Amino acid sequence: MKKLLIGVQILILVLILTKVASVVGFIQKSDILPAATFLTSLAQAQQPPATRAPAATSAAGSAGPVATATEVPDSSLSKERDLAAALLAKKNELDNREIALRTEEQRLLDLRKEITDKIALLKSQEEKLAVVLEASQTSDVKRYKEMAKVYEATPAAKAGSMLEKLDIKTAAGITMNMKKDKAGAIWGYLTPQKAVEITKEITRSGGSRQQSE
Repeated sequence: MKKLLIGVQILILVLILTKVASVVGFIQKSDILPAATFLTSLAQAQQPPATRAPAATSAAGSAGPVATATEVPDSSLSKERDLAAALLAKKNELDNREIALRTEEQRLLDLRKEITDKIALLKSQEEKLAVVLEASQTSDVKRYKEMAKVYEATPAAKAGSMLEKLDIKTAAGITMNMKKDKAGAIWGYLTPQKAVEITKEITRSGGSRQQSE
């Protein structure tokens, strides 16, 4: 992009120098014309009257090319002005496009930062939830172990009746933290349906906590 802008600036400078050279050439031609006219008039004054008419005609004929010469620089300058205007318009277009690209780039950078910040926030919240969940699970395990001791000290028939009334998750948690012989004695006082549901819950939880010996 910078190389293109430098190239455009160099081209504009060359056009300006060309324009200056054309104007200088035109001025030089204008300076020569009065001198030539003066010499022609002097020669006519020295000639007989019969020969003055052709000289006047010759002078009049020479005026045509001079007028044409003045028109040529004007046409050239007009073309140069048009070209310079076109180059300037193209430069402005490129500048505007570069500004638009920089604006879009900044917008994307801001969007990426916003997404990164949100990801970091979600990760932080996830870590906090993991800590809370772990603490809750630890608390549940501790509570199940304490309740398991109570059920172990209770007669099997009564403990079975109590376990029958609990929700499946709590009943499974207590059973997993009881000694195997105590849990087996209570198991005989549960209804088959309740026993199946407790077994499924223990299996679903992965049986990560082994029953005490």
